[in-house]
Formats: sequence, C-alpha cells, structure tokens
Amino acid sequence: MKIGIGHFSIIWVVAMFALPHLCLAGMQEKDSLMEGGKASYYDSLGAYYSRNDDNRKAITFFEKAITLKKAENDSLGMASTYENLSRSYQLLKQYLKAITYQIMASELKSEVFNSYFQQVKKLMSGQHDSLDLTRLYYRYGLFLSKKGKKKQSIDFYVQALRLARALHYNKAIATIANDLAGEYWDLGKKSLSTMQYETALAAAEKINDSNRMAAVYLNLGDNYKEQGKLEESMVQLLKALRIKEAIKDSSHLSFYYIKAAEIAEASLNWKKRAEYIHKAFVIKDLDHCASPMEKAIIYENLGDIAEQKGNNKRALKYYDTLMNISRHIGYINGIKVALSSHANLYRKMGQPAKALRLILAAEKYATENPFYHISSRNAKAELYFEMGNSNKALRLLSKNIKSPVLGNYANEKLKTLRLLYKVYTKRSDYKKAFQWNDSVQNFENFLRNKDVRTKIAELETKYQTEKNKRIIAMLKAKNEIYDQRIRFAILLIIGLVVVIVFTVFLVRLINLKAKYRENQLQQQQLRWQMNPHFIFNALASIQQMIQNRKTKDAAFYLGEFASITRLVLEYSREENIPLEKEMNMLQSYIELERLRSGNHFDYKFNFDPDLETAFIRIPPMAIQPFVENAIKHGLSEKEEKGLLQLSFEDQGNVLKVVIEDNGIGIENAWRKRKQHRSMAMEIFEARRRLMQKRYKKKLAIRFLDLRNEGKTGTRVVIYLPIL
Repeated sequence: MKIGIGHFSIIWVVAMFALPHLCLAGMQEKDSLMEGGKASYYDSLGAYYSRNDDNRKAITFFEKAITLKKAENDSLGMASTYENLSRSYQLLKQYLKAITYQIMASELKSEVFNSYFQQVKKLMSGQHDSLDLTRLYYRYGLFLSKKGKKKQSIDFYVQALRLARALHYNKAIATIANDLAGEYWDLGKKSLSTMQYETALAAAEKINDSNRMAAVYLNLGDNYKEQGKLEESMVQLLKALRIKEAIKDSSHLSFYYIKAAEIAEASLNWKKRAEYIHKAFVIKDLDHCASPMEKAIIYENLGDIAEQKGNNKRALKYYDTLMNISRHIGYINGIKVALSSHANLYRKMGQPAKALRLILAAEKYATENPFYHISSRNAKAELYFEMGNSNKALRLLSKNIKSPVLGNYANEKLKTLRLLYKVYTKRSDYKKAFQWNDSVQNFENFLRNKDVRTKIAELETKYQTEKNKRIIAMLKAKNEIYDQRIRFAILLIIGLVVVIVFTVFLVRLINLKAKYRENQLQQQQLRWQMNPHFIFNALASIQQMIQNRKTKDAAFYLGEFASITRLVLEYSREENIPLEKEMNMLQSYIELERLRSGNHFDYKFNFDPDLETAFIRIPPMAIQPFVENAIKHGLSEKEEKGLLQLSFEDQGNVLKVVIEDNGIGIENAWRKRKQHRSMAMEIFEARRRLMQKRYKKKLAIRFLDLRNEGKTGTRVVIYLPIL
C-alpha cells in the first residue's frame, strides 16, 4: 500500500510531537529501575526543556534534582542546579527568585567573600521598594558581569535602568547606563553602547555631576576610537580632561593619558603615543592618579613601545611586571595580554611553536568580548602562517573577515587584511592577494588621513592653550586667597605671625641668596665661555676667511658661532635641560673649535641607542668646561691629528660621562700652565657644591692620565645627577 502525502504529513506530525514524550517516558521508566543517577537525569531533562523555552517544566525537573542532591549531600551538584534554576526564573522574568537561587549557589561555591556577592546579599535581605530593587538589580548585574556572565547581566542592568527612569533618579541612570554601555560594547553591540553612553551623559548633565560626565566622555571617546573615528574620539577625550582640570580632580589621570596614547596609536602617530605613555608613567605613583589595573596597562604599553624599538630584553621586563601586577590583583585581561605579548616576542625570536602555546594559554582567560577572539585568531593565524600551515591561517582569518563586529576594532581589522594579503601571496593566488592589498592600502589611508591627524593636533594645541589660561587664572585666584588668609592671621595672632614672617623671610632670603649666587655663577661661566679672547679669535678667523675669499667657510663658521652663542644664552637660564640639548650644544661647540683649529682633531660621541636622551635631564653646561680643557690644553699642544671622545651611560640615578683625548696628558698640561688659573674649573667647582647642596645628590669627578695605561692623553669621568 502506498502512503499519500497527506498520510505522510500526519505521521510526521505524530513523530514530531509524540516521539520526544515517548522517549522521555521510556527514559523515565528505565531510570526508575536504576539505583543512582536520578539527579543527573533530572538535570538533563531540565536542560532539555530549558533549551526548548519551556522553563516552567524545566524548573520542575531542576527542583526534583535538588531534592535528590540534598539527600546525597552533593554540594557542588546543588550549586550547579541552583544556577540552572536561577537562569530559568530569569527567563520567566521572576527576577527575585532568580537572584535567590544564585545566592544559594554562590554560598555553596564559597563565593561569600566576593565583595559584589556580599552587596547583593545585603540588598536582598532589605525592603524591596522601587529604589531598593534598582540597587539590587544593578549590583546583581555587576556580580554576573564579574563572573563572566555578561549576556545574563544585561537583563538586570536593563531592569535597574527601567526602575531608575521611573523614579527620575538621574544619578542612578547615569551610573547604570554607563556600565550597561560597557557591557554592550564588550558584546560587540556598538550602536546600543553609544546610545547608552548618551543616556548616561544626559543624566549626568541634569545633576551637574562632573565626575560622571568626565567618565562618560572618556568611554565615548574609546568607542569612537575603536570605530576608527579618531577626530571625534579626541574631542571626547579633551572634554573629559577639561572637566577633570576644572574640578581639580587628579584621580585616574594616568588612565586619561593612556586613552590619549591609544588614539595616537590608532592614527599611527607613534611619537605622540610614547609621549602620552611617558606622562602616565611619570604620575602613576602619585596619590589617586593610577589604580593597580591602570599601572598594569601602563607597563603593557611600555613593553609594546620597547618592542617596537627592537629592545626585546626591556620589553620582556615590562611584560613580566604586567604579569606580576595582574596576578596580584586578579586582573584577568592583564594576564591574557601578558601571555599574548610574550607569545609575540617569541614569534619575533623565531620560536613560533612556543608562541602558539602561549596564545592558547591566553585564550583560557578570554571573556565574551569579541575583540579578544578576533585578536586571538589574528595571532594564531600569523603563527600558523609562519609555521607553513596557510590553510589553518586562512580558516582563522576567514572567521575574522566574516565577523559583523570586525569594523569595531580598527587595529585588528588592519592586521586581518594584512595577513590575508600575505597568505594569498604565499599560495600564489595573486588575484586575491592584490584585492586584499588594495583593502589594506585603503584602510591604512583612512587611518593615516592627514586631515584627521592635523585636526587632532589642532585640538591638542587648542586644549593646551585653554589649559594654560585656566592655570594662570587659578594661580591668580589662589594668590588672592592666600593673601587674604595671611592678613587675617596677622590680625588674630600678631605675635606668632611676626615669628613666622621672620622665619619665612629668613628662609626666603637664604634661598634667594643661593639662587642669586647660582645665577651669578652661570653668568660668570657664560662670560668665561664667550670671553673676549675667544670672540676675537673667532672674528679674526672669519675676517681672514673673507680676505682669502673663503666666503663659504666664513659663512659656515659665522653660523656655528651664532648657533652656539644662542644655545649658551638659552641654556644658561634653565635649572636643568634634556641630555639631548646638552649634546647638541657640545657638538656645535666642538665643531666650532675644530674648524678654528683647521681640523686639527676629530671627535666621536658614544652612547647606547636606547639611551633616552629626550627624558634624561641634567644641569646645563656641566660638561663643556672639561671639553674646553681637553681641546685647549690637551689636543692643541699635540703635533699630529688628535681624537676627542665623549661617552654617555645611564646608571640609574646618575649619568656617567667620560671625556677622553689622546693629547699630551693632564700632567704635562699642568706643568705647561702652572701660572695659568682656570676660571672655568673654579666656576664649575662652585656650581658643583651648590648643586650637591640643593639636589642632595653627589656630583663626582675623576681625572686620569692615560700614560698609566700605556697611552697618551687624559680621561675625565663625571657622574652627573639625573634631575
């Protein structure tokens, strides 16, 4: 007998609706014959109905499982089932029951010491009016988020926000919407994230809550930065910084500089990035300027910058510090980043297998944030490509390129495009390789857009100008308040004020005398440096060159002479200057002396390429007198061509400077100039005593005659304090 389509449809319907229940009935009958395993069986039934959106029936089986597990005293099993009950009640929108069962699960899982759990439990035991429920749902959302259940936490944030809006409680609206926006962003829902940040900002503005406004502007800027909208990102960041300065709040200021560095990095402006990270590093240990987590992020960036400069050894130290801080504070993302960064270094050192193991270890710490999965796939694809497995690399990159949220993360998108180009080139599929290369070029041009970078620079300049004006106004106001307080104190306790004024006057007088003496010494050194004899010789040399029609040489000499004059005048006014400027001044001076002597000697600067000459600060013109002595009393007396060498070495708190010449030697020089009094050395010695007294740091000098080493010449070793 043939079965028609109608008969077949009836059988299909019966099979779809009857067979699952017949199977379940059979399973129940079979299970009733078993001695154990009933609790697990009921858990399985509950999970089955939960997956099919029949949460009421799921709850029935979960409760049966709980009864059996209680009889067996299975604490961990009960905790798991309580969490299933919590999730089922949440899906039924019975939120208080959902929280109750999660509390029971957390108590069995020894989570009672979790601060978020304690807050939830405390709120659960109180009254449940609208305000209490707002706080309870918000705190419970935080608790779930910290447990990594971000999707589950969204529901409770939304409920808390709904209640806060009904109460017109703008403070709560600002806080909840800000956190909800962060959760949406982590789940890749960028439009919802931006919308919630705007909600938080509107609420904060209504109550004029500057701290919340600054935080929201910062977060909005982060959103725009990840989307590649760099100009808008900088606008939001500068708004946040203006608020922080207006309310004189330095809390988490390092984090704001970190975000500015991230914008610079996204626009491929590596110099600006390094400047902002340095600012964050300098203030990280000041009160409230950086949390432990923010310090970890600073070391992450320092490691990356060192890695870009090719200093892998220093980068490893920074990443080790990142790992130590992250483990100490339980910063999961920090641990993951440290592992990934170590992996990238091992990849660069030609150890892809070891790097891959570290990447896989880092994946254990990944959250629901799509960024981590996209980033991890890029890292693994690069390693598989280098290990010759382009198929695996292509599968991972294909997942990334198909991800609807890849556009949220500009840097990772650029990396994915570049890797696709490499893979297809390796596979000799040049058509696709050229297509992906075009995509790379277009996206790089978008990120490097000159107009955007110019506008960012203009925004920064405008911000700094406004900042300076505010500082001046603030200082004026402070001075006025200070003067009023002084006058008021004089009226109240005239006798005490006389003593205080006398003490302050005495201290100020001493400081002014020291300052005056130091300035006088600088001027003396300046006059010595540019003494009439030197000027006469310089001008005479210029005149002779002009007469001999060596106009090019004369113009060059005159330019060098003007340059060093300007530098000396400029630096003599500063208490300390970057090593880079001191080296530039020395080079100009040596070139001038070398030209005047008819290239009678050569010179050489020796220093480690990683020496941070722009950041190391030293007293100005502290090295020049010794260079002068080496040239005039060492090399000038030498018949054959001489050599002057200057070496610089960072030794922590001091800068070691070595000035070595192969002239006639210090002892011979002293014998030849017994009647000569070196004003430069006398002035420097006086400066040295003043600097040691002021900075509480020793400035040591050693003179060595090289004939003791079988050579001719003099070596001067100076240990300058780094200021």
